[in-house]
Amino acid sequence: MKKITTLVIVLALVAGGILAIKHKHEAASAISPAKTYGMVVATLKAAADKVQLTVPYLAEVQSDSDVQLSSKVASRVESILPSGSTVKAGQVVARLDDSELKAKRQNLLLQIEQIKSDIRAKQADLENTQRNHARNRKLLASKAISQQQYDNESARIRSLQAGIEGLQQKIRATKQAIREVDDTLSYTVIESPLDGVVSKTHVATGAVAGSGKPLLSIAGSGGKFILVRTANSLHPSALIHDGRRCRLQPLHSTYNGLDEYSCHTDLSLASGSRIEVRLVVYEGKGVLLPAHALLHIDDRVLAFVRQGEHAS
Repeated sequence: MKKITTLVIVLALVAGGILAIKHKHEAASAISPAKTYGMVVATLKAAADKVQLTVPYLAEVQSDSDVQLSSKVASRVESILPSGSTVKAGQVVARLDDSELKAKRQNLLLQIEQIKSDIRAKQADLENTQRNHARNRKLLASKAISQQQYDNESARIRSLQAGIEGLQQKIRATKQAIREVDDTLSYTVIESPLDGVVSKTHVATGAVAGSGKPLLSIAGSGGKFILVRTANSLHPSALIHDGRRCRLQPLHSTYNGLDEYSCHTDLSLASGSRIEVRLVVYEGKGVLLPAHALLHIDDRVLAFVRQGEHAS
């Protein structure tokens, strides 16, 4: 009895499935076929020609002539040009307090005068001793003075001569110290080494400038170049900016894994400016097709070709 019941259920399910498929076929046959519409499209004749491929890119303006002026001495800043000031080569851009250095120089000059006074005194003593020594030479010959007295006088002359030479050496050393002070004084007046613009002032008037610390930065009016950093698979040969073409020079250096290229050109932009350029990545003979003429399927790229009234 159980087998009969199971068989009846299976037959009912099969019959139901057949009816469902039949209804689906009837519904599908009732749907009208899809219509096709013609389209007017542009065509072109593919032919080999000179081809230039470019990609948009963001480059940076840099300069070979930018300088940063620092202080050699630790001193108070008396005056300094503000950022944005236009300067010429040789123009004073900052002054440091030189009163301490000038006082040191004056003190060294006074030391020289004091040493010269000591030399004159010793020179007078030496001349007097030498005159006496010349007279005593005759007295020694007549046994009027002892040999010991004569020898002591000779030793005193040598001592005076050595003292004078020592004082003269001290004058030379003091003059050298003055020259060093004069050299340091020259660094209290800071002049621009080139024509340009003060791009940044690092200290304010009245502040104390530390030795070796930057005072201001000057952006030179020339020596500008465009720096491009690209992936090592791109290999651009030139760039185009404002309609002008500029050849790229590989720098054989990298920055965070990016290859660096430079292009020297006349620019009025400040260093660090970002500009939009187009990189020339291919130049040569080839067939150039627009992107909408290509069909990408997986890893294949197919081109639409006209055949009569249709494209295949």
